[in-house]
Amino acid sequence: MEGVMMQGPDRIALAMRLPSGELYLKTKKKPPQPKAMKIPLVRGVVAFVNSLVTGMSTLMDSADILEKYAPEEYAEEPGKLEAWVNKKFGDKAAWNFLMASALITAIIISVVFFIILPTWVVNFLGKVISSSIVLNLIEGLLRIAIFVAYVVAIRKMEDIKTLFRYHGAEHKTIHCFENGLELTPDNADQFYTLHPRCGTSFLVFVLLISLLLFSFLGWPNLVWRITSRILLIPVIAGISYELLKWAGRSSGTLVRILSWPGLMFQKLTTAEPTKEQLEVAILSLKAVLVKPERPEMEGIVDADGNLLPDELWREGSEVMSRKIPDTPEDADDEAINEAIQFLDSLDKDGYTIVARDETDAVSLVKGIADHNKESAKTRTMAKRFTNDITTIENALKWGQAALSMIENGKNEARMILSYATGYTQSELITRSRELMNEDDFREYEKRIQQRITGVPLQYILGIQEFMGLPFRVNPSVLIPRLDTEVLAENVIKLIREKDWEHPEVLDMCTGSGALGVSIAYNVPEALVTLTDVSEEALKTAMNNAGINKVNRQCIFLLGDMFKALPEEKQYDVIVCNPPYIETKVIDRLSVEVREHEPRLALDGGDDGLDFYRIIADEASGHLRSGGILALEIGEDQAGAVKRLLMKSKVYTNIRKIKDLADLDRVIIAERI
Repeated sequence: MEGVMMQGPDRIALAMRLPSGELYLKTKKKPPQPKAMKIPLVRGVVAFVNSLVTGMSTLMDSADILEKYAPEEYAEEPGKLEAWVNKKFGDKAAWNFLMASALITAIIISVVFFIILPTWVVNFLGKVISSSIVLNLIEGLLRIAIFVAYVVAIRKMEDIKTLFRYHGAEHKTIHCFENGLELTPDNADQFYTLHPRCGTSFLVFVLLISLLLFSFLGWPNLVWRITSRILLIPVIAGISYELLKWAGRSSGTLVRILSWPGLMFQKLTTAEPTKEQLEVAILSLKAVLVKPERPEMEGIVDADGNLLPDELWREGSEVMSRKIPDTPEDADDEAINEAIQFLDSLDKDGYTIVARDETDAVSLVKGIADHNKESAKTRTMAKRFTNDITTIENALKWGQAALSMIENGKNEARMILSYATGYTQSELITRSRELMNEDDFREYEKRIQQRITGVPLQYILGIQEFMGLPFRVNPSVLIPRLDTEVLAENVIKLIREKDWEHPEVLDMCTGSGALGVSIAYNVPEALVTLTDVSEEALKTAMNNAGINKVNRQCIFLLGDMFKALPEEKQYDVIVCNPPYIETKVIDRLSVEVREHEPRLALDGGDDGLDFYRIIADEASGHLRSGGILALEIGEDQAGAVKRLLMKSKVYTNIRKIKDLADLDRVIIAERI
C-alpha cells in the first residue's frame, strides 16, 4: 500500500510514501536461506510459499504504518473476532492470526476460481467432446481467460491503479540499476515498465505449464481432475520458477519467445509511475544495496534513506524523558551532562546546536521529552551545510561564484538552483531568505560541481527545449542545438507546401528524437520513422515522443543507417543530422562536447563526410519520386555534400540554407 518492497542479498526493505508526502523506510534482515533453496524444482515451491508469507507480512506492515501516520483515513474499528483475540492473546497474536487467516482465505479463493471453477465448467463439455487433449486445452484457456478478466476488472480500482504504478516504478528502477546508471527518478524513467523476472511472468508460466502438463493426464472423473490439479501445484511452481530464473539470465530467441506472454501480460499489471513513485522504488532498492553490517532501521527518511530530524528527536525524547527534572533549576550535574551529550550527538548528525548555556540545554531537551518538538527544534537547531547557515540567497551567491569562469554562469547557477529546489525563478526571489532543505542543497551542490567539471547544463537538468518543445537529454544523445531548428523549420514548411495527405517521414540518426518528434508534432497527419544505431538513444527518442504526445505517429527502428529499414520501404521525406565532425577536430572541441557528448554522434570520419557518402549512395532507394532529402551539414561542407548528391544523378533542385549566423547549415534536394 503506497510503496515498494525490495529484497536484497541479506535484507528486505519496505519504502512508502506517507499521506503527508514524506518518505518512510523499514528494513529488516532476512532469515538464513533454507537448504531446500539449493535443490532445483524444490526451491520453486519454497520460494512460492515464502513469497506468499512475505507479501502478506509486507501488506500488513504497510497498513499499520499508514494507520499510524494517518489514523483518520486508514484506522478501522477491530471486528469482534479481532477484538477477542487481542484481549485474549495480545496484539502480536492477533496480527499473526489475521495474516494467517488472510493467507488461507486467499489460497482457498484462488483454488476455487482458478482450479475448481474452470474444471467444473468444462466437465459439461465431456459429453460432446471425446478428445481429452481438446478438453484440457479448453480448460486451460478458460483458466487463463478468468485470470485475465480478474486482472482487467481489478485494474479499474483506484487502489489497484496505484499499486500497478508502483509495480512499474519497481521495474524501471531495477532496469536503471542493471544498466549501471545512477539511481535517480529521471534516469529510471527512461526505461520500460516490463521486466522478464517479474512475478507476473511467473504466474503466466504457471498457467501455460499447467495447460501443457494437464494435457498428459487424460480426462478422468471430476473429483480426480480437481485433486490432481491441486496436488500438481508444487510441481508446476517448481518448473515455473526454474524457467523464470533461466529467462532472467539468458537472452536467446527461445527465451524471448517464452518470455513474451509474461511481458505482454505485464502491460496489464504495470502502469507508468510518477516521479514521486520512482523515488519510493529507488529508496527501497538503495536500502537493500548496503553493506551486511548496516543495522536495521525504521522511520521517516530523506531520499537517501537517512533518518530525518523528527526521528532523531523522537528517539532522543524517549531516552531523555526519564532523566530530565521538572524544571531546569532542579537539574543536577548528571541531568545537565545527559542533556549536553544528547545535543552533541545531534550535532554530529549535521546540526548546529544553539543552546545559550547548560541550563538552557536541559530546558530544551525537556521540551522534547514533553513532545513540544516544534518549539524545541526552532530554539535549538539550525540546519548547516558548510560552517554557515545556508539560505536560498546565499546558496545562489555561492553557486554563481563557483561558476563565475563559465560564460552565463550566473544564470546557469540560478537554473540549477531552481531545478534542485523545485522553485520557479520568481519563487527564488520571494523565498530568498528561507533556509534551504538539506537534501535540496546536497543536490544543488552536486550539480554545481558537475558543471564546474564541464558536464553540460542540459545533462545536469536533464532537459533541453527544441522548437518550443521539451526534450529529455542524457549522455547517450547529442544536445539539440538552435542551429538544427533551421533544418526542422524548413522540412515542416516543405511538407506543408507539398500538401501530402499522410506524408511518411524518416528521421535517420535521430538521437534524442528532436527532429522526428518536432515534425510529428507540427504535422499531425505525418507518420514518422525514427532510427538510430544506439539502443539507449532510441529509448530516449521514444521517451520524448511520449512526453510530447506524438508516440502514436512514430515508429522506432534500431540499426545502422539504412540497414535498419525494410529493403523496399520508401518515404516522402528523409531528414538526417548525421555525425559530420572530422575525427582530428573532435579533440579540439570544448570540454563539454568532447568529454561528455557521445563520440558516436560526432565523428564523421577523416574528412567528416563518411555518412554523407552513405546517404548519397543509398537514400534514393528509400525516397519516393518527388520526395525531399534534407540534411544538416557543417559550415564548410555545403560544396562537398552537393557534389556527392549530384554525382548520384537522382536529385534535382539541390540548394543550401544558411542558419541565423549566416553560415551554411542545411542542404535540401528533391528526388527525380
